[in-house]
Amino acid sequence: RDRASDANFELSDLMSNADLAMYRSKARGRGSYTLFTPDMVESHKRKLQIANGIEQGLREDEFIVYYQVKVDNYGHVIGAEALIRWQHPKFGLVMPNEFIPIAEQGGKITAITQWIIKRVCIDLPDIKHWAPQNFKVSVNLSGHDLRNAQLFDYIYNTLNVYDVNPENMEFEVTESAYLENFQLSNKFFRRMSNMGCSIALDDFGTGYSSLSYLTQITIDTLKVDRQFVMELQTSERSRLVTGAIIDLAKRLSLTVCAEGIETYEQWDYLRQHGCDNVQGFMFSKPVPLKTLLSLAPFYDEKQFKS
Repeated sequence: RDRASDANFELSDLMSNADLAMYRSKARGRGSYTLFTPDMVESHKRKLQIANGIEQGLREDEFIVYYQVKVDNYGHVIGAEALIRWQHPKFGLVMPNEFIPIAEQGGKITAITQWIIKRVCIDLPDIKHWAPQNFKVSVNLSGHDLRNAQLFDYIYNTLNVYDVNPENMEFEVTESAYLENFQLSNKFFRRMSNMGCSIALDDFGTGYSSLSYLTQITIDTLKVDRQFVMELQTSERSRLVTGAIIDLAKRLSLTVCAEGIETYEQWDYLRQHGCDNVQGFMFSKPVPLKTLLSLAPFYDEKQFKS
């Protein structure tokens, strides 16, 4: 809803403002209403500028890949998750939780995914030299990516062009995205697995109650969602769920990775209960490649004990 005074009694502005309020209400769901406020106009302009700037941003390499390390039970860095940021010429550093939904709505998400894959392939030789053991870089895929019939060929060709061993690549997909595109996901990840890439199921246990699909899909790793990790010290239920996820993964011969580790106590608890790998701010925030290469590829647990 909009008041005529907010639009200075201009009919076209009044209708435009009312539309903005209506779209806010639709985004919130049925049975809600929204009063127009002037900041909605600025927010809408920002969204339009972000949406219209994605293609140029990809051409001009305004995007940056940040890496967050993954660590095994002995403190060795065994992988990293590739996370994108956008150094926007007007807005500065824009985070993915803002521009990814806009890219998805505008049909540009797969172009971003392809850019990340290419950038990771370019960075991998330096990363492998820094951490020469069996290192994997994880790239996130969305449901939109899984519906793109050309994505497999793009990945296959890009890995060939940059002479990347598929065993150094892992692809992460959320549980909900996998199940929303179940048949396509199965076909895609089966081909990825046959090529030698690893597959991780992210946000496990947060969206679906049926576990029967686990017997039908091709994956290597279950990722314990950060919400369970955050509550390990305060919630018996979170401890029980985390233990059940780890036990389930072990029975299915899957690797378990927990994310969101911020304290030594969380890491120690997860290690004792069978978790294989972890990532989180305790070890490192997501950092640019140059910063990643300056980190020690090994963490001594003594440095975390109080």
